[in-house]
Amino acid sequence: MNLEAYQNILDDVRLDSESTYLSLQLPTHGYDLDEQKIFSYFHESQGARYWFRSKDDRYNTIGIEYLESIRRDKYSAKALSVQKSSLYGKIQQVPLEADMQSSLSLFGGTRFDSKDTSDEWNDFAMVDFHLPKWQFDLANKELFYSVRLETVDIASVLTEISRELENISAVTKSTFEAPQINMEKDIFPEEWKALVDQAVDILDDRDFRKVVLARQRLLTFKSQVDPLFLLKRLNDEADTYTIYYEKGKSLFISKSPEKLFDIRSNTLTTNAIAGSSERTGEAAKDEGQKAFLLKDEKNRYEHELVRESIVEDLKPYTDRVEFTAEPDVLENKYIYHLHTPISAELTDETSVFELLDAIHPTPAVGGMPKDRAREYIMQEEHGTRGLYAAPIGIIHEDNESEFVVAIRSMLLHANSATLFAGCGIVKGSSSEKEFEETRVKFTPMLNVLGVETR
Repeated sequence: MNLEAYQNILDDVRLDSESTYLSLQLPTHGYDLDEQKIFSYFHESQGARYWFRSKDDRYNTIGIEYLESIRRDKYSAKALSVQKSSLYGKIQQVPLEADMQSSLSLFGGTRFDSKDTSDEWNDFAMVDFHLPKWQFDLANKELFYSVRLETVDIASVLTEISRELENISAVTKSTFEAPQINMEKDIFPEEWKALVDQAVDILDDRDFRKVVLARQRLLTFKSQVDPLFLLKRLNDEADTYTIYYEKGKSLFISKSPEKLFDIRSNTLTTNAIAGSSERTGEAAKDEGQKAFLLKDEKNRYEHELVRESIVEDLKPYTDRVEFTAEPDVLENKYIYHLHTPISAELTDETSVFELLDAIHPTPAVGGMPKDRAREYIMQEEHGTRGLYAAPIGIIHEDNESEFVVAIRSMLLHANSATLFAGCGIVKGSSSEKEFEETRVKFTPMLNVLGVETR
């Protein structure tokens, strides 16, 4: 494909001297691009790269080199809305074809809560959203190339972009070996079981009905895990969201089944996902697991708490909330979940940041009542959640967006990986059974690392 054919369009563009950035929107259907090639080519941009893929492939977006970021140490929906509008106001967007499908996006999210972070989360602020220099939309085969207006040469920029895309297309894919493990251990396993028992003692059916408690597993390796190996492994499991998020010296990865919400044409859709059982891979046994999940009192109660909370959280922002009366079973590679789809028509004045603040954390990752559960987690849980179970996703200039609850996740630094998993604790929960449930929930990340679990 010859991008230079668009030069006549670009020559007619009057640059806006009030803007800071020029963002060119281009088709890429003539180039052979995928996540492996893009990350391999832009290896020198490590620390400022992301990959976000939706469960339904609505988004399959890669960002390279963060030009500017919205960054806050305290969450404020109003301030974030102002910062987002200000950033988009500095960008002159120029599509080079009519009827293009993509939108210029910011990628990022918020930490789970405001608990002081340990050193392992220092690369991530309370709130971070990034505008990349290169935004590849692999689903629609389009590219946003953003650059500071003062540095752009209109006469040569398309030639430069075309050369870069040709070089990416020519990248030869490599083969990789799984990292060799030095050590693998659960962090504070007995203390975590004791915390579950403590929570069960204070939970009731009215004032403190549920709390989700997370634990961690640490793996160390003989050498740093190759990002390209991880990208290849992330393609292994279908029907989940994919998050690969580099920031500084840190890498956060999630293969989550759980959408927090998405917004299209002012319609918000979300899901209540709570209650789980292991998927064994044996057809007869798995049918029994699904039947058990649909009838089990503990799992149904936990699921109904989540649905009830989400519906109540949405009511201030809509005149109508719709959901099915009975849950179905969401099937992932290793785990089954109870699942109820929910939708709402939003009022015109609602902002995406208000919704993030209202809905997160759902009882599926926090508890109920939400404020009491979050306070209990901050005070009693071992370690800091950071981005685990936090909202991460894509936002556009308007309210169109998609956010994931970043469970089934891990944080990598140098030669180590910390894996996170949690489970809902209600009156009558067993610490031994919940410990086993979290063991199963580590499986997706162990699979990404190439670690055998069966």
